[in-house]
Amino acid sequence: MRAGLARANARGRPCERYHAGILRNALLPLLALAACLTAPGLARANPYNVSEVPKLIKEREARKLHSAGIHSTDDLLQHAVDPAQRKQLAKQTGLGAGRVAELARCSDLLRLSDIGPEFVMLLDAAGVKSVPDLAAKDPPALAKKMSTVNKARHIANPAPSEAQVKNWVSQAGKLPAVLVKG
Repeated sequence: MRAGLARANARGRPCERYHAGILRNALLPLLALAACLTAPGLARANPYNVSEVPKLIKEREARKLHSAGIHSTDDLLQHAVDPAQRKQLAKQTGLGAGRVAELARCSDLLRLSDIGPEFVMLLDAAGVKSVPDLAAKDPPALAKKMSTVNKARHIANPAPSEAQVKNWVSQAGKLPAVLVKG
């Protein structure tokens, strides 16, 4: 019975160190995988299917992106890192180069935790065009500006709190730059 089954100590009870070793050997690879997937450098907090954000990506644009193999905002960001890639994606999709660059910037901002498309659009309307741009902002001043813009344009309901904006600015300062300017 002991050959292929659980090991036991002299009293016939399962050997705790043996089972702890099995658990450790099974759990450590899973924890390592989880750490890799959640590492700050990867930072894929809010990937959306390009068809699921109609305020940000119009239905016609989403169809064109899907036909080019771009199915999520992460895909969009990965295929629009530098000016040459954005130009190629614009050619593949028939979208304007400026629109592809705008969508790439929005996808980049979606890497932040606790942010959605409406808040990304509100950041854009408030003059924040990139993650590094956000990192350089003063949270109270930005929150006030976003509130003012939101009252005029009704982009998000409700506008983000100052605490949310402070959190985004903090995260933006820690995220690695992805998009190459140009």
